[in-house]
Parts: sequence; C-alpha cells; structure tokens
Amino acid sequence: MNASLTGASGHFPSAPAWWRRWAALPTLHRWLGHVVPALSARLARRLVLWPQPPAPQDWEKAALACAEPITFRFGQRALRWGHSGPVVLAMHGWEGRPSQFARLLPELLRSGRQVIALYAPAHLPGSGGDSNVLQFKQALLEAAAELRGVEAVVGHSMGGAAALMAMHEGLAAQRVATLAAPSALAGALNRSSRGLQLSRRAYRRFRRLVDQRLGVPAQQVDVARRVQGLAATALLVHDSDDRVVPVGEAVRLSRALPGSRLLITRGLRHNRALTETGVVREVVDFLCGRAG
Repeated sequence: MNASLTGASGHFPSAPAWWRRWAALPTLHRWLGHVVPALSARLARRLVLWPQPPAPQDWEKAALACAEPITFRFGQRALRWGHSGPVVLAMHGWEGRPSQFARLLPELLRSGRQVIALYAPAHLPGSGGDSNVLQFKQALLEAAAELRGVEAVVGHSMGGAAALMAMHEGLAAQRVATLAAPSALAGALNRSSRGLQLSRRAYRRFRRLVDQRLGVPAQQVDVARRVQGLAATALLVHDSDDRVVPVGEAVRLSRALPGSRLLITRGLRHNRALTETGVVREVVDFLCGRAG
C-alpha cells in the first residue's frame, strides 16, 4: 500500500440533496406504488444502495488532521493512525466515515497499536456509486490480506456485520467488536421499505432489483446464520433505544456466537456508542485483550 489518496470516479454522478429528499418521500411512493410500481422500486433501490455520507463532525476533525491516508493494492482507501504494533482494523457503517472511530484512537495508540480505518466502497468523498454489505466485507478481506499483525477488528452498524462475515471467511484476527450491527440484510431492507411505505408490488420489484445488484438473493445474506459458531472472541454492543437497527438483531447475533459478550446500553440510539465514554472504554479494553 502507499500513501496516496485521491478521488476516484464512481459509477454514477453524485445525487443532489433535493433529489434524495424528493425520492425518499413516503407519500410519493404510496402514489407511485399503485400507479408506476417499477419506478417506485427503482427510486427505492437508488436510495437504499447509493450512500451519501455527511461531512465529518467537529469532534472528528482532530483525528482527521493527524491521519495518514493510504491506498491498498486494489484501490481500497483508508486512514491510518500509528505505524507500528498490532493492527486494529476498523470499518464504519452505512454513510459513515473512518474518522467516526476518533474516540477509540488515543488509548489504542497509547497501548502500542496502530489503527487502520477503511473507507467502505462508494463512501470516499466524491467517489459516487452504489454499495452493499457484501462489498464492505470484501473490502475488509482485501485490506487484511495486505496487512501483517491484524489483532482485532471493529465495525459499526453495517461495518460490524461485514466484520463478522469477513472473520467467518478467513480474516485472521483474535477479536471482533461490533456496535449496532444488523443480523441480516433482509431485515434491513424490510425496515427501509416500511420507512418509504412501498406498496406490495413496488416492494417485490425493489427486492428483485436488489438481488440482481447483489448477485445473490438478499435472503441468503444472513449474518447470524453465516457466522454460526465462529470461534473468534466477540463483543456485541447495541442500544435498546436504537431505532435504525433494533436491539433484537444483537440478541440474534449473540445466540449465533455462543462465546460472545453482549453489552446492551440505553439512551445512545444508533451512533452515540461511538462516542460515549463508558462504551469506548469497554470496546478499547476488549480490542486490547484486557478483561472487561
């Protein structure tokens, strides 16, 4: 890998904000679903598979300022902090950013580790294009294949699901920590379709379009089933008030991973576990192999 990091052209031009607001209107899909269900399905697929990451927040900027941009052999981009010691490999969630792991960095670096946080496919600013959890997983596998000494993996939301699948498919690490990870792709698609209020006809077309893009039926992308019995030590963090990924997803994952530890929080919802002091301390201790 090298230290260059430049924008890459994507498959599609960037969608303007007004287009996303218009296409995400439930009233629009209720009407289109009955009149033109095929159009409703195409709009939904574009919304669900085409990320638009927001700009970093103020608390992330200090970490960004001291990060080293790197590029892996197959073009995968990442940010690195530290240059020696065991590697903690990190993957953000849908429409997330590597710098969202900023609060984990100080103690991990003091412990003698380096942190490499990937940009998920289609999440590098200006890159465009669509993405999905299978591409997240492949990015982790490709990056890990070039690294020596990957000790632990941490992922938020879809990045957590991808981390578990990558471990199952051969990513060699001693520990994996997930925060707010979903247990199956089909459930996430169902939640998205309910939010958009797709009609039954539009929903069936939407699922077929997603299956075509994935190359496999979304029903088969069941993280809990795929990682059943995974030997690696796992920490699963989830908030009982998460409205994006229900806490039951973590319970299902914990049942598939008998040796895992399930940490359920309250009041943090989907993203604040990345910054809450107590959770950050638990995750860092786990990643460093310290008993929690």
